Amino acid sequence: GWAFTVNQPDLADVYVLEINPDNPYQYRFDDEWLDLEVRQAPIEVRLFGRLTWTVKEETLWSLYGPVVRQDHGTYALRYAGYGLVNIDEQLYRMNKAQDFKTWQQAMREGGLPNFNVGYADREGKIYYLYNAMLPLRADGYDWSLYLPGNTSRTLWTERLPFEQLPQVFNPASGFVQNANSSPFETTLGPENPRGQDYARNFGIETRMTNRSLRLLELFGGDESITFDEFVAYKYDWTYSERSAVARFTEILTGTNWPEADADLRQSLEILDSWDLQTDPQSRGATLMVFTLHHLIEAGQSLKASALVETGVQVPALKEAFQQAVATLKEYFGRVDVPWEQVNRLQRGEVDLGLGGGPDVLHAIYGSLQEDGRFKAYTGDSYVQLTAWDASGGVRAVSIHQYGSATLDEGSEHYADQSVLFAQRQLKPAWFDEAEIRAHLEREYRPGEEIAR
Repeated sequence: GWAFTVNQPDLADVYVLEINPDNPYQYRFDDEWLDLEVRQAPIEVRLFGRLTWTVKEETLWSLYGPVVRQDHGTYALRYAGYGLVNIDEQLYRMNKAQDFKTWQQAMREGGLPNFNVGYADREGKIYYLYNAMLPLRADGYDWSLYLPGNTSRTLWTERLPFEQLPQVFNPASGFVQNANSSPFETTLGPENPRGQDYARNFGIETRMTNRSLRLLELFGGDESITFDEFVAYKYDWTYSERSAVARFTEILTGTNWPEADADLRQSLEILDSWDLQTDPQSRGATLMVFTLHHLIEAGQSLKASALVETGVQVPALKEAFQQAVATLKEYFGRVDVPWEQVNRLQRGEVDLGLGGGPDVLHAIYGSLQEDGRFKAYTGDSYVQLTAWDASGGVRAVSIHQYGSATLDEGSEHYADQSVLFAQRQLKPAWFDEAEIRAHLEREYRPGEEIAR
């Protein structure tokens, strides 16, 4: 079994080209003028109905890569993995692999430019890889900014070898994890990759999401994890004491509020007694998620997918909290609102209250609706938990937040898994033919008309 999480290494660069004042199709490279490669790209435009028209647009290419002209300059783009077309072949080989060596070889030779990868198998092997085509860049430049496009020093052509990428194999701790977080805290103990071994211009993340902090705390605090405990850990809805949310809570409750009215004082009392959990009855979760919402609306540097504090100032935090209090009063008439009344799974006629929240392991992110409630739109979706027993037998359970008929509103399976999802329950995942036939609703062969 294997799965991906998103990583964000620095894999792309933008170069400012020095264009020949006597020839707009030449650029300086070291001590000579080179010609831009000029092509015409046919673009089909639909006018109306079936009537289309093909226009041609000029495209330019340099040693660095594709080129775009703007009013303020001419720029070249370079990104890791461009020109590679073997990603589908790599995924096919990974799926067909029967052992770790074959699977890892597919990773080593493939064209997938990034993603964290977690691996486990029936033999008990576990493995984490920070997969990335990391360019080997020259020192002396700030690779996060525009770069000079007139020197071979900035033209990287090689990448860090696969064997030198951050990775962990069968650590003594017994677990690996990643939740869009730093590879340097993948597990506990000395097997972690060391951040000091990697140049800053690789752009490897050092941030820790709350989800990764909680995984380290939960897995690291349990020497023998049963499958039921594994399921419980998946649905953990707690913010770590090390998280940005915990720091925000401490700041808000530890700050002097001379202007506080009755609603603000009650809200501070709720937050002061909050246990950092996002269970359905939590009032503190409601206040904090609204505060985070208003922080992001105000343009504060919080990543919506992983709430990481990046320089949020106390005045901005206080203002967001006051807006959260005002929002609750406006829509609900009070500030002590249970989280499940606000946090909703809405699908057709289904409208269910949820626990969980932003950047907890039971991840739920919502968009604010006109009625003041959050409609869940991302986070946990298809969930599958898999385990192998001592004899190599596999067991898997899964859930989808809606159902298997994701596009057919008339189907009974359009939202038939939503209730189970809201209750944090899982169903068996059937893989072999006997199991599938034992639970078969209907069958057909390709080309046959499907009876409804």
